Formats: sequence, C-alpha cells, structure tokens
Amino acid sequence: MYIWSVLLFLFSGNPALRQLPAEKGTVCVCIGMMEREKGTVQCTIYDDQQVPVRMIPLQGGHKNGVYTLQLQSLPAGKYVMRVREQALDIRLD
Repeated sequence: MYIWSVLLFLFSGNPALRQLPAEKGTVCVCIGMMEREKGTVQCTIYDDQQVPVRMIPLQGGHKNGVYTLQLQSLPAGKYVMRVREQALDIRLD
C-alpha cells in the first residue's frame, strides 16, 4: 500500500511547465495545471538578473493549458517564467 500512495503522490501533482515551438517574438508554453484552473493566475517573466520584466495574467481553463505569450518588446535571451510555485527557463530568439 505504501508504494501505491507514493506513486499516486508523484503522478497526481501538477505537470511541469514546458516551452513549445513558437514564432519569433513569442513564447508558447504548456502549463498543465492551468487547464483545470478557474479564474486568473499571475505569470511573471524575469530577466537573467531575476528582475521582473513582464507580469501577465493568465486565464485558467485553456485546453491543455497551452498559452502563447507576446514578448516582442523584450530582447532575445534567457528568461525565467514563474506561475505559482512552478518555474521554467525560457529562451527568446
């Protein structure tokens, strides 16, 4: 029984964030937990110095939790996206 409860705990958590292919100036991300979310959740984009450069409200309930964020005004480079307790390293080309 103990092993099953551990497995249930591991697989019942929110899926990790992941970056999907996107056009230049945009970032497409899959946020699995957002498919079941009701209401709005804050998404914050941080630069490589951990300074917030964008705060984007995301509406819950999107199919598969896929969002395309328009970030054309940010220079190309590495960023960190945070949604609730989850973080994802993203790259803008």
